Amino acid sequence: MSAKKTAQSVNWTVLGLLILCGLVFAGSTFGSLMNATPDELEGMQSRIENRWNQDLWVFAGIVGACTLMLIVLWKKLFPYNVPLAIILGGFGFELLFQATVTGWAGLAGLIGLAVALVVGVLMILVYAVGEKWWRVRDK
Repeated sequence: MSAKKTAQSVNWTVLGLLILCGLVFAGSTFGSLMNATPDELEGMQSRIENRWNQDLWVFAGIVGACTLMLIVLWKKLFPYNVPLAIILGGFGFELLFQATVTGWAGLAGLIGLAVALVVGVLMILVYAVGEKWWRVRDK
């Protein structure tokens, strides 16, 4: 298998796993908030609430512009395209929680962003360090 095919397989596998984990994590968080009684919500100090304000619109615009640039430059950025998409997805995950959750449950978005940043940066570092080795190996 060529280095390009290996990188594509790793990229899409990691992206798929992170999307699946993010959906389960977000579903669990929102599910526990929606199914909690008012007394439980008071104890958790969290609730679902629409919190869109000007700061979040600016944040959404920046994430949207970066996503548009990534889409336009998708093929040119290979193999770094998917790690960058993972990082942008983490910022989108944080935006979702900042806009919809009040209280401690908002930390779920920060945890998702941290995981996306760590995984994305690690993938970028592995590709940057291993790129020279892969080119020699493919010859």
